[in-house]
Amino acid sequence: MIVSVFLFSACNSDKMADENLYTFTDNMLGQYLKDNPADYSEFARLLDTTKVMGMLNSYGAYTCFAPDNKAMKDYYTSMGRHQLSDFPIDSLKLIAYDHIINGSVVNLASFVSDGPLPVLSMSQRSILTGFTNMGVGYIQTSSTNTRGKIVIDTSLVLTKDILVHNGVIHKISKVIKPVRVGIAGVIAQDSVFSVFYNALVATGLADSLIRVEDESYNFAKFTDLIVTTKDKNQWYYDVLPLSRKYGYTLLMESDQTMNANGITDITSLKAYAAGIYDKMYPEDADDKKVTSRTNSLNRFVAYHIITKRLSSLHFIDKYDTDHMIKLVGRDMYEYIESMCPNTLMEVKKDRSLGGLNLFNYCRETGKSIHLVTSNQNKDAGNGVYHEIDGMLVFSTDVSNEISSKRLRFDSSSFFDELTNNNMRGRGTVSSKSPSQNIDFQIPRGYISRISSSEQTVVSYLTCYEKFQNYEGDEIYLNAKSGKLFDFSIVTPPIPAGTYEVRFGYLTNGRRGVAQLYFDDVPCGVPLNLNTQSNDAAIGYVAPHTIADDYEGYENDKTMRNRGYMKGPASYKVPVTGWSYGENARYSTQILRRIMGTYTFNTAGHHKFSVKALSGGEFMFDYLEFVPTSALETEDIY
Repeated sequence: MIVSVFLFSACNSDKMADENLYTFTDNMLGQYLKDNPADYSEFARLLDTTKVMGMLNSYGAYTCFAPDNKAMKDYYTSMGRHQLSDFPIDSLKLIAYDHIINGSVVNLASFVSDGPLPVLSMSQRSILTGFTNMGVGYIQTSSTNTRGKIVIDTSLVLTKDILVHNGVIHKISKVIKPVRVGIAGVIAQDSVFSVFYNALVATGLADSLIRVEDESYNFAKFTDLIVTTKDKNQWYYDVLPLSRKYGYTLLMESDQTMNANGITDITSLKAYAAGIYDKMYPEDADDKKVTSRTNSLNRFVAYHIITKRLSSLHFIDKYDTDHMIKLVGRDMYEYIESMCPNTLMEVKKDRSLGGLNLFNYCRETGKSIHLVTSNQNKDAGNGVYHEIDGMLVFSTDVSNEISSKRLRFDSSSFFDELTNNNMRGRGTVSSKSPSQNIDFQIPRGYISRISSSEQTVVSYLTCYEKFQNYEGDEIYLNAKSGKLFDFSIVTPPIPAGTYEVRFGYLTNGRRGVAQLYFDDVPCGVPLNLNTQSNDAAIGYVAPHTIADDYEGYENDKTMRNRGYMKGPASYKVPVTGWSYGENARYSTQILRRIMGTYTFNTAGHHKFSVKALSGGEFMFDYLEFVPTSALETEDIY
């Protein structure tokens, strides 16, 4: 299987106090550990016992978080053991795998983000990074002025970036112990959330949080999808997802926050939930069975659950790539489906206020829900949970707010599997050699929201700095030789209302002609994805080129009459060459096709389908749902 190598270039010049940066040594990683017994004899013995040492002495790309001898002995004591031989071999293998990343070199001198690393350990666990000035513990902060020593999970990095011939070593003060208990089990042990946990159990929703991995998935069955291998030295290379993991995120109010809102037990929480959801869904007000998905308490709890594993940075910040224009007024939004039927929550990144993760922001009141930074990113075997500072509900006010604004969904946000299996949000890949972008080949049936013909090949290209794509990544489809693709995608739930629906894409000479459908109804004439916007049939004129229409607003109207729109002014291409323009509005390659105007009588999912009419690729960047009531006041971003 092809592995990826991430050499993290400097994204921040913060200096970490009291940490030494080693220069390159020509030893293999395993040999370096053996040659320094004063620090690593116990860990080296662990690697020898588990036969992992041989791998670390071979060519490849490895990152090793190496506990020193004191850390290893402290771990023995904490587990009630005396020495390495007191542990079963399966446990030792798991310990070894928890400390090694195979296929990526993670240089902590340049990787300075709080949150999980973008690659998993060999045990397929997330590794959290943070900063502390206290010498021990994990204090997470977003202020670069107060950052001090690096912390990996709860272990202090004693020496970072010991560069060896086949990777890098980071000396750490404690053995990493990732949580392997399911998320409901971890929350059960956290007394901060006892009221919420009791409701989670009473509604039966705790039983919906047990999935970890699809054991039937075997990537080796799909190796025929790999065409461009890494050794071909193209700007990209194909890989397969190695696993098909599930994940969950819970946003929870603490008992203290519940108490401040008059909630002390499950009885008072039932009354609170009824006060919100019986107004929102009066037809279900008589449903008193708490395990029913239409019961008010059940809806309350379910709205706090997301079927993606989202760290504090993966709600929105990881997608704020160099493609996004970071100016006041260019706020970012992510719309996430909850487990409460047919509901969305909005996550906002406010450029003017510097606000990150504003949940369900209300324009009229300025109020929103926030993560409690001192109690976020709490890890579990199949998910993560965060404390929130207010009551999170899908009320009539929230519904009205979301249904009255433009909803733009990046194509990759539709699919849980891209997040739960470490594909979306990996950061931007440089276009400079020897960097190569990753092209995930998605096996048929891997993504539950995509149905496709047997000949259709679905691919996900991670964020690349020469792409002029919204958030930098893209879904693209093609077909096996001599065939035509045919696929359907189920959208997230859209609130009731009348919407103009738009399809965002980038043209180039490799695209083909396809017919678009929305809810099985054809969307006008077929779309030629090779045709750029300056074609006479589309009529694009760049802003600032006509004196009488300097901003291009009259040209916008002309294009709309023909069923097209310019790209939004909220993103750009970081490195020009394949496309140009100060932002997507100025690019002849970026277009939005107006698919039509549709009335949805109830909130729910919809189907976006495409059938190829010629050979070539199909590129899918984003979908927009714009209430017709908002069209007159819609901005260009």
